Amino acid sequence: MECGLHVFKELLNGKWKLMLIYYISEGIKRPGALQKKIDVDRRVMNKQLDELLKYGFVNKISFDTNIPKVEYELTALGASLLPLIISLERWGENNRAVLEAGYSVENNVGGV
Repeated sequence: MECGLHVFKELLNGKWKLMLIYYISEGIKRPGALQKKIDVDRRVMNKQLDELLKYGFVNKISFDTNIPKVEYELTALGASLLPLIISLERWGENNRAVLEAGYSVENNVGGV
């Protein structure tokens, strides 16, 4: 039997998935706006949105208009991840200076 972390990794493995869920929860629902927010290649983002859709974290809403329009919304499953994502975001903010200082020291070893 696999542990919960393995399930989490398998379903949410992807560089942008947690950020997509976070920004969709903030009301950014159109693919173009999401792409601008996280500065990701459109093809990569669409693949990750498709995977989030496949596993039930988001719903895709298509509007029947002259110009096709698509929006995404969180499902209850996707919304259940928000406390975890917000905790990770706060951890990153609280440790930013230490992490960036460590990164700078590591990258300057033997360098300039």
